[in-house]
Amino acid sequence: MPSLLRNHWKKITLIATGLLLLAALAFWLWLPIHGLGTAKRFLRWKFNDVQQITTSELATQLQSANTPVLLDIRARAEFETSHLPNARHLSPEATDAQIRSHLAVIPPGRPIVVYCSVGYRSCTMARRIKKLDRTDVSNLEGSIFAWASENRPLEPRPRVHPYNWFGKRMLPAR
Repeated sequence: MPSLLRNHWKKITLIATGLLLLAALAFWLWLPIHGLGTAKRFLRWKFNDVQQITTSELATQLQSANTPVLLDIRARAEFETSHLPNARHLSPEATDAQIRSHLAVIPPGRPIVVYCSVGYRSCTMARRIKKLDRTDVSNLEGSIFAWASENRPLEPRPRVHPYNWFGKRMLPAR
């Protein structure tokens, strides 16, 4: 009887492992096609108090007289790999004092657009900036991944730091 029970659990383990591998493969194939869109919807839901701006809207605003200040809310290595033209780096771990220091040189009324890889860190920073009494802040929807996937300009090189393996699957090959 014990060997029959052991064989039963072996079959269950093999079936469960097979299903997990199949699910992982399906997710791997799904991510490049639907990952960024799903992330955008999730972030709009989770951060419904943060104003969002699309890549097209930002591109238009960058051509206007009152261009927004771009704050890149990623790690230094990500920023140094590439960033939106004329963006300033602000660490996602910045203290309120460091954020105030960045905001002090931005004239009141000048719009601020924050971005990161997909939008989670930048939405979090947008909330923090709003708490510091700057209401003219927006998050770039889809962040640098969306910007890069539309072949918009990046500096100093056209390659985006993937942040992690999820990001690597969501980024288009350039």
